[in-house]
Amino acid sequence: MSELEKSVYDFISKHALLTSGQRILVACSGGVDSVALLLFLAVHRERWNVKVAAAHVDHMLRGEESAEDGRFVQGLCEQLGIPFFGGRVPVPAVLEEEGGNVQDVCRVGRYKFFQEIMQKEQYPLLATAHHAEDQLETVLMQLAKGSLPIGIRPSRQMESGTVIRPFLSVMKRDLLEFVEKHGIAFREDPSNESDAYLRNRYRHHIIPKILSETPTAAVNVVKMTSDLQDDENLLNSLVKQHVAAHVSFTAEGLPTFSVKRFAAMHTALQKRFIPLVLKYIYDGESSPIELNIALLNLIQFHLSDVQGTVSIDLPKGYRFVREYEQVFIVKGQEPFVLKDVALEKGVWQRWGNWLLNWDDADNIDAVDDNERYFSLQENDLPLRVRSKREGDRMLLPGMKAPKRLSRIFIDEKISAEKRHMLPVITTANDEVCAIPGVRYGIQFKKHKTEQDRYILRFKEL
Repeated sequence: MSELEKSVYDFISKHALLTSGQRILVACSGGVDSVALLLFLAVHRERWNVKVAAAHVDHMLRGEESAEDGRFVQGLCEQLGIPFFGGRVPVPAVLEEEGGNVQDVCRVGRYKFFQEIMQKEQYPLLATAHHAEDQLETVLMQLAKGSLPIGIRPSRQMESGTVIRPFLSVMKRDLLEFVEKHGIAFREDPSNESDAYLRNRYRHHIIPKILSETPTAAVNVVKMTSDLQDDENLLNSLVKQHVAAHVSFTAEGLPTFSVKRFAAMHTALQKRFIPLVLKYIYDGESSPIELNIALLNLIQFHLSDVQGTVSIDLPKGYRFVREYEQVFIVKGQEPFVLKDVALEKGVWQRWGNWLLNWDDADNIDAVDDNERYFSLQENDLPLRVRSKREGDRMLLPGMKAPKRLSRIFIDEKISAEKRHMLPVITTANDEVCAIPGVRYGIQFKKHKTEQDRYILRFKEL
């Protein structure tokens, strides 16, 4: 077994990229890297007991020349005895109609075609030919942007299956030698020589200088990124546990959590906690571009305090809101208001995230702090429940004049977002008499007296 084969075999085994009986679709442009990958997997398909096919996409950027790339790959597949799937993405037409970056449009169109073939033809694995120098380029570009230099992962999940990169541990020169040893031709894309693209500038002007000084730099970076990826996987698993334990959801299904619990986490987990929480509001999709490092740092900064309120606009009409010690993600500018409803005597009724009940006090003993005895005139019943309103007041025990609910909420450090979700109990005449779990009017007592005919019971879900 050659050094190349041993290196690839060890890498595949270490990262569990292949198992017997799998079907692999190879992304093959016709260049030396992808031709080497296609050839390598075809040569070793019986040993691994795998089925190999190739997919090629013509981006239609170079006319007949790019069309010839597809015919070349198809001919190679016939020579190797493996299935071929060819597709076309009209990149020039897309750019003219929609604009955008050439490389981004190519990549999106290319992977869309790959996923269609994977689904239709039942290929759960897509193999790409990224190698050690690609990893070095990626790490340098990440460092330049201030990102964590974890590089390219050996595998990643996508909608139609898994992308694997069996060649990440080997150098490009080894791939060239492998192809030449087997007498296989390959195609050269002229765009690879252009300095118009950032990655090409790294490849032409930076990578050669690094490798001339330290020939093992690319291989060293592969080992380093493997360790960093292991660390990142561990931290991500830990932060998922924290999110599951500490994040709850409002009636609208939006996340909320305690600042104190956030502060108790290690800073390494805090940095990962916020993006993970925000994924809930974007249905698990990749966070919008507007969620950049500066915005995430701003959010984390405001989580270092529990005084006052903070509101930060997020993409797609969402807002990050910290009210004292509680954080909410809200949609739009206006708070959600629940309906005003009458509470039927003797019946547990749900209102938002609360269960409420009032009944005769006879033969019912209060067992916890979620119950209060009260007495009201018949014309003040039934009790009603609603959200707070501007100007609401409640007469508290020991006070001569009713106190504004807004002042009560401030005194009790109830966040503005939560205020609209708390049940405000009123009489039939709309006189505010209780805010369960917060404060109670003069009609309510914790311990039953001879005058108290009724009991209010409540549970927060």
